[in-house]
Amino acid sequence: MPTQTASNPQELTVILENWQALETATISHTTEVIAKTKNPLIRLLMEIIRQDSEMHYRVQQVLLDGIEHEAFTLTPEELGEIWDMVEKHADMEKQTIALAGQALSNCRLFVQRHLLTYLIEDEKKHDRLLGQLADFKRNIYPYA
Repeated sequence: MPTQTASNPQELTVILENWQALETATISHTTEVIAKTKNPLIRLLMEIIRQDSEMHYRVQQVLLDGIEHEAFTLTPEELGEIWDMVEKHADMEKQTIALAGQALSNCRLFVQRHLLTYLIEDEKKHDRLLGQLADFKRNIYPYA
């Protein structure tokens, strides 16, 4: 399949809408798998994928809304009002990553190690998202 690139907002809109259709199909398919199995590990993995796909769809919709309706804005005041809370949450994420690392280093069970690795990666993703807010802050306050 050829790679699609988005050189303009109309192309990006089409790509995002196609992607949303795939996410919708994924949500439906994982729901079918969950209904068909009683295995708790398979059910858990399908639930994780389904929830991620639901979030992907929401993010894609925000992207589309930002293109089609109203551009994103973020004021220094909006960020300033919650910045202490963002920093506190960033510290919490770092603590969670450390605990998850300790759990992984103390676990020799195959399935549990894989699930712990998943949790670590997800917590690292949260840390990266908070880092993106810090990037936004630096761009709003370039001399801060």
